[in-house]
Amino acid sequence: MLNIKNILFPTDYSKCAAQALEHALYLAKYYNARLHIIHAIVLHQEDPRNPERYPPNPKELHERLNNIVREGMDNDLQAYIEGFKEEVISMEELRGFSAADLILKYAKVRDIDLIVMGTHGRRGLGYMFLGSIAQEVVRVAPCPIYTVRESEKPLSPKNKKVILSPVDFSDNSKAAVSIAREAADLYGAKLELLHVVENRLYSAYNVFGEKTILQLQQDIVDESQKRMKQIFDESTGPDIGVEFKVVTGHIVSEILEYARCNNVDLIVIATHGLTGLKHFLLGSIAEKVIRRAPCPVLTVKSFGKSLI
Repeated sequence: MLNIKNILFPTDYSKCAAQALEHALYLAKYYNARLHIIHAIVLHQEDPRNPERYPPNPKELHERLNNIVREGMDNDLQAYIEGFKEEVISMEELRGFSAADLILKYAKVRDIDLIVMGTHGRRGLGYMFLGSIAQEVVRVAPCPIYTVRESEKPLSPKNKKVILSPVDFSDNSKAAVSIAREAADLYGAKLELLHVVENRLYSAYNVFGEKTILQLQQDIVDESQKRMKQIFDESTGPDIGVEFKVVTGHIVSEILEYARCNNVDLIVIATHGLTGLKHFLLGSIAEKVIRRAPCPVLTVKSFGKSLI
């Protein structure tokens, strides 16, 4: 079982946050973890006439939480919320100049094991100019992040049948596979490991008539499956069934396409934690997957706290 004692759930009381809350509650209930619920108020965006500026008392916070979960939640989680005690669920309002900074500082001070949060999945100019609090938290948080993208038809927090873990043969991938095995055991789901072979060649190879990597190295699929099996065998976790899949194409696009076409309910992916100019130029596969994934994504960090 994963080592989860403290779960952090940041909320802005939006529809997106409400969908993520069910997942946070389910995980907190299953792991008997303390659930920390925080609302970050960004000072320079405050409206003095907005009642959100003034912190509500604990009773009001409890009522807000009930309002968020009242519709669509199953009886077990509703009872869990209605009967909560302060030692099980805590709620706080935080104020600062950056919502992401407030979340990250809280996670560090309170020794958070897992952050569960919603993401609006912005793309294009909206993403470029506005950015995403979830993306920033994923990039530098000292623990794994479970993100839930806002959806017209949200997935149940506990009915997961297929879990996907993309593998790039790094040590980070091995850690992600270990957590994916635990998640598959928790949900009684099928685990699938996926490796994407980028199907492109440098122009120099075109002289020899080679157009794709498969033409140049025809045994690459078999070799990739062997290496995935090795990664699985070297990872830890429950003894569960697993399938190894190899596809070719653009990494992010193929992960998303595979998730959509195979009804994947959770993606468990490693991130290398790039920062600064290197991140700006290269981006992050995990962040791009989070922004567009049709299901929740559990991101395993290359640094900081492990759940194993």
